[in-house]
Amino acid sequence: MHAEANRALHACAAFTGDVLIVESETDDHVPHATIMSYRAACRQTHSLTHRIIDDGDHSLSDPVSHQTYTSILVDWITEMVVGERLTIIQAR
Repeated sequence: MHAEANRALHACAAFTGDVLIVESETDDHVPHATIMSYRAACRQTHSLTHRIIDDGDHSLSDPVSHQTYTSILVDWITEMVVGERLTIIQAR
């Protein structure tokens, strides 16, 4: 699906910030092709990170999958915050 035909994809195409896409490998609700459409639509982002949770289902029902998601999210947010701080310090 093209960004022009879908409001969410169109918004992704216009977004210029940082993006994290987390995909569950065995998700039976959101197909891999949908994830790839969102990823492809993020053409103007400052950064794009795409992670796949091995054996994860849509609801992250397995405790290991849930912990993996939490770790991915915390690590990404930390990277974004620390990176922003370094940018501010370097600009001084």
